[in-house]
Amino acid sequence: MMIGYTMVGVRDMERAARFYDAVLGKMGATRKMEYEKFILWNAGADKPSFSICLPYDGNDATIGNGSMIAFPVATEEEVHKVYNTAIENGATDEGTPGMRDGGYYIGYFRDPDGNKLAAYHYAADDHL
Repeated sequence: MMIGYTMVGVRDMERAARFYDAVLGKMGATRKMEYEKFILWNAGADKPSFSICLPYDGNDATIGNGSMIAFPVATEEEVHKVYNTAIENGATDEGTPGMRDGGYYIGYFRDPDGNKLAAYHYAADDHL
């Protein structure tokens, strides 16, 4: 496994938690750890995790220019489900789901704090 977990900073834990409960729930992930300033989701102990936090240094959360986290899903239909759930829960569109260079079917969105995310299906991985 290459990645244990990823994390993005947020400004409002309650709002962000609701957003990610909905979006990550579409991928089978649930909250596994929760503290006042940190929440972590995954779909199983052997799977990579995603987390949100209020920045440790006390400064405002900011987005990374050029940073993005992409979530793999099993089908193109699931790309649409995740993307649509994100938009319905306050995300902004960064590129509607569709085929992109390299054979990736992907939809891009920004969470309510501006972090860039994507849901994708890569057909070449289907044989794995």
